[in-house]
Amino acid sequence: MEAAAESRLLRWLRGLPSPVRAAFWACFGAGFGAHLYAFTNIIPNSDGISRVYDAQQMTVSGRWFLHYASMWNGYLQAPAVIGFFSLLFLALAAALTVSLLKLRTPLSGGLAGALMAVFPSMAYTCLYLFTASAYCFGILLAVLSVWLLRRLPRWGILPAALLLACAVGTYQAYLAVAASLVLLCVVLRGLEQGSGCKALLGDALRSLLYLVLGLALYYGILRIFLAVKDLELLNYKGISSLGSGLGPLALLKQIGAAYLGFFRYFFVPGSFASYTTPLSALLHGVLALAGLWALLRLLGRGGWGRRPLALACLLVLCLLLPLAMNLTVLMGEPMPIMRYALVFAYLPVLWLTERALRRERPASGEAAGKGTERPGPAGPARVAALLAALGLCLVSFYVDNVVYTGAAQAHRATQSFATRLVERVESAPGYEAGMEVLIVGGFPSKQYHSELEVYELTEDYSAPSGTVIPLNKHVYYYLNDWLNVPWPEPEEKTLIALSDSEAFRAMPLYPSDGSVAVVDGKVVVKLASRYTPKKDYEIAYENRR
Repeated sequence: MEAAAESRLLRWLRGLPSPVRAAFWACFGAGFGAHLYAFTNIIPNSDGISRVYDAQQMTVSGRWFLHYASMWNGYLQAPAVIGFFSLLFLALAAALTVSLLKLRTPLSGGLAGALMAVFPSMAYTCLYLFTASAYCFGILLAVLSVWLLRRLPRWGILPAALLLACAVGTYQAYLAVAASLVLLCVVLRGLEQGSGCKALLGDALRSLLYLVLGLALYYGILRIFLAVKDLELLNYKGISSLGSGLGPLALLKQIGAAYLGFFRYFFVPGSFASYTTPLSALLHGVLALAGLWALLRLLGRGGWGRRPLALACLLVLCLLLPLAMNLTVLMGEPMPIMRYALVFAYLPVLWLTERALRRERPASGEAAGKGTERPGPAGPARVAALLAALGLCLVSFYVDNVVYTGAAQAHRATQSFATRLVERVESAPGYEAGMEVLIVGGFPSKQYHSELEVYELTEDYSAPSGTVIPLNKHVYYYLNDWLNVPWPEPEEKTLIALSDSEAFRAMPLYPSDGSVAVVDGKVVVKLASRYTPKKDYEIAYENRR
């Protein structure tokens, strides 16, 4: 029985289309190579230093499903285990994506899978290693929801919407993943089948209904979680308002910013993303030209010029793609981790150049005269697109590892600083073991930083010019959880009172002599001129459940 089941499984795997299998293995292999450093080290960022072990209860941030999405590998930062599950989920998402788009060659499928693995946004995801596998599972849920919608046209919309709600409940940015992919499916299917305006609009409206229903389920389930746990959403980056405060003019402005950001990301070096370089912009230009050439060729071959209404509908849907892929701009500041849906901009070029170079040719033997489709010769546009995609894989591979190098450098600088800080405290005149240590301020990044130009490719929390302990609370997190220094964080009122005292004001800033002193039986460390009280959302976050 067991052998028969194994045999059926092997037959099923061998029966999968070769592009799907190529996407899975290319994604898994390229991802392992690109992110190996992250999966064999722990590189804490400002969030990660408090997450050596964390149950991922993030209902207060609207991520009610994150706790469950994290259960695959537990709640401990175990890099190798998290890395395995992250790549497994991402590779499955790549395979389903290639299946949905119906790429026809292993080369296209493999490049699609590799691009989905090494896209720089994934490196920033892996900097949040404590939750990387959950986020990759969220991507898989978003892709799987679209797969169900497209493969089960009669009754798939309800389970698809539920999976979408879970994906958005893992991380809100994955709404853009689902929106991009489902719109791509509508456009590419319509282009291949020569659909009329009615069919295109019907397909688009069904996809819109799926997105609206998924969001409604997400919000409904979120409200249940908040009510049961007696919580309120964090008042942080618009989470509590959930975008309800956007008026028509503000919304139009955000939509314009999404379009502008999309083109700046791909074609303007260092603009929307610091890791967009002249080389990557050039490769993006090659892909864009190859895709445009293939699109015009397919439109001419399909006689779309004789159907202006259908052509107009198709072009309108095409124009919505940049908005869908950069939808996170409407949610607030688009951090690098939120940009993953932009990777889907590469895939239609692979699809278009495949289809544009195919011909209806009579096959030999029994199939002769039946119009069996056979691949035509690879033209210059197809070759250019494949080489550009391969080049972007290599560029992204490089950027990923610069990100990890920069983050590791930031951690080394932080560890060095924190270690010397502990030594200063323990060597302060009058210090005794067990004394309360009052630290005011975070890592003084203006005094401790790296100016290597290569780190300009990285952004915010990953660069050595930043820090992994920017806030007062992060100092205590780092000392407690990473250096095993048992100094409890003082109460808020204690630090506020200390910051207002004359004795504190008279002290010089660290590392000057006198910046670490014993005052009234407590060790005082002055890293900043004043203590910055915690905001309401920080307190609510610390009490999350």
